Amino acid sequence: MMSAGRGLRLRSLTGTLLLPLLLLFSASAVSAATPAVKAQRIAVVNLERVFREFYKSAIAEDAIKRQAEAYRSYLLELNTQQQALSRAAQLANVNARNLALSEEERGKYAAEAETKTREAKEKAAEIELYATERSQAMRELEERKRAEIMDEILREINSRAMAEGYDFVLDCSGRTLNDQPPVLRFPADDDLTEAVIKKLNSTRTSPAEEPAAKPAAPAAAPESANPQP
Repeated sequence: MMSAGRGLRLRSLTGTLLLPLLLLFSASAVSAATPAVKAQRIAVVNLERVFREFYKSAIAEDAIKRQAEAYRSYLLELNTQQQALSRAAQLANVNARNLALSEEERGKYAAEAETKTREAKEKAAEIELYATERSQAMRELEERKRAEIMDEILREINSRAMAEGYDFVLDCSGRTLNDQPPVLRFPADDDLTEAVIKKLNSTRTSPAEEPAAKPAAPAAAPESANPQP
């Protein structure tokens, strides 16, 4: 009976020892069969700063401002013409009611008032259309310039990331809803901002300024009608 008891305890002890060893062997086998996971490298770039300090951004901004000023100048000329037509219409209406004038003269002024009023309305419609079209043109110009600059910036970031072995590049510019930077902490060695700016600006020469497109010449301003005494 005693020997049987010892055998039971020995078998139980042997099983208790063998189970962890088998599990350890299984884990080792799985670990050996699984390939090592490559460490992912992450870099950051302050994209807002890169865009701001890239010399082509200043050139594009200046071209946009000059184009906007050209559109604005022409719009002012159109407004001047419309105001002159409105004044001419008002003046013709006054003369059309002037009893000191003959009926024939009043009739001529009435016809002129009708013509000038119609032309003033047409000019107002032209101004509205011009303003709408040029606003759309300015938005498209801004978007195109920004896209061109961003494309060049992103190509440089991608090229540098591949050359230095980075798998991800995060934009660390801007603020979160909690008014914190989007990337709270990162090693300075993994910040590509300075290197990207330096590389982009290394291509700078002395480019000629892009002339702003000249709008079509406005129609001649109408002559003012002089009231009869």
